[in-house]
Amino acid sequence: MLGVVAGLNLNLIYSPEYSVYIAIAVLAILNTIMNMLSENLNGELTPVKSGAFLASDVVFGLFLAYVGEQLGLPVYLAAVFAFGNNIYKKLRIMIDFWLEKYNKNK
Repeated sequence: MLGVVAGLNLNLIYSPEYSVYIAIAVLAILNTIMNMLSENLNGELTPVKSGAFLASDVVFGLFLAYVGEQLGLPVYLAAVFAFGNNIYKKLRIMIDFWLEKYNKNK
């Protein structure tokens, strides 16, 4: 939340050429946050895993964006789909966990 508020209030200007890279980086970070929340619910979260998730997501996404730009193809859309699908899947896992926990407490 703090990052969103800071981003809206700071007057940062970037070239539109980098919009794909910024979008992929934001999706990679959101994907990592969802992975971390899901791992935390299962009790399997470690700092090493979190770092590995973040590094691999960002590197993979930016690599696809770069290769796609060099080829003139929108290959970055594969990363957008993969990250979006994983975010949705982790959200479903967390909702299932919370619903199961709620039903046990009844």
